[in-house]
Amino acid sequence: MASTTTTTLVRCFLAIALLSYLFGPSAAGCSFDSIYSFGGGSAMADHLASVFHLPSPDPYAAEGGDFNHGASFVAAGSTVMTTAFFAARGIQPSPLLKRSFDAQVQSFTAALDDSVCRSRSECINKLQRALFFVDQIGANDYEYAFSKGKSIKEVSRYVPIIAQIIKNTIRKLIAAGATHLIVPGLPPMGCFPGYLTLIGAKNKTHSYSNNCHVGLNTFARLHNDHLRQVLMELQLEFPDAQIVYADYYKAFAALIRNHLGLGFKRQSLMEACCGFGDRNKFHRKKALCGGEEGDSVCSDPEKYIHWDGFHLTHEALKHVVEAFMAAGKGFVFPEFKYPEVTHCITKKVKSEALWSRLLSFALLDFQ
Repeated sequence: MASTTTTTLVRCFLAIALLSYLFGPSAAGCSFDSIYSFGGGSAMADHLASVFHLPSPDPYAAEGGDFNHGASFVAAGSTVMTTAFFAARGIQPSPLLKRSFDAQVQSFTAALDDSVCRSRSECINKLQRALFFVDQIGANDYEYAFSKGKSIKEVSRYVPIIAQIIKNTIRKLIAAGATHLIVPGLPPMGCFPGYLTLIGAKNKTHSYSNNCHVGLNTFARLHNDHLRQVLMELQLEFPDAQIVYADYYKAFAALIRNHLGLGFKRQSLMEACCGFGDRNKFHRKKALCGGEEGDSVCSDPEKYIHWDGFHLTHEALKHVVEAFMAAGKGFVFPEFKYPEVTHCITKKVKSEALWSRLLSFALLDFQ
């Protein structure tokens, strides 16, 4: 009888432990118990939080937000550069340009004293178990310049300046206590409906490969090369931190190559789920997708790669993040070095085996 009772108790304990591991806010023994996100607004941080068994970070400005597991300082439309930078280059500043990357980091450092921790030592301990995610920073700067008619050649001159500001701002994050950072580069911009409309429609002689604008993709790689360089410089400056570059360009290219195997429609390669007008369903005069008469939203967004002209669907972003987490596949540099990562993510990353089968031939001739 006692043996039966003991066996029952052990089974109950194991069941509770398993449920806690699978569905609790943070899996036991995982590296991270919080995530802080910065950037211009996408759902990538939410998927990354899910991978590490964390709830999506609440916006820091939200009343009654739960900041025990981090916070989001993301601001839709935010840029690296200030309005003065754009004005000096003949670009009329937009009302959206209010929350630069630097301003987000300033809000974070102020929050450390206000609500995140009560002492410097507490901050150090807490932030050592925090993941910092800087989402596609710089993308809005370029989108804004292109939307105002600036050429690829001219905007290319902004890249070294923007990369340096990114470096200086990430340095502030590290000085505040960040030790684990993931910084994605840009995707192949020439494969996005919005950029194809802004740039490709102007000059029919522009070069295309796989229906993507070669010049825009070359521009994205230029930004990514500069970003990787400044991140490597920061790594040398702060050897105790781990600064990981996530290759969004390569992950997106693999997604495009293998879209059918991942469950996406063929037409979703160049057509947005939500939009207006032409074959790319993107119209530059429409400010909000789905917010204007004539806009339409597809009935099956989970089978589309592009949500609107500049953003991916949740399903596509999920696969991009899973690519980042697929160990040994070359989507991050350097590879994650903390031993608990595999333990933390294996229950969440469902398609890693599929990525393993598909990626060996994914990038042979993608430009």
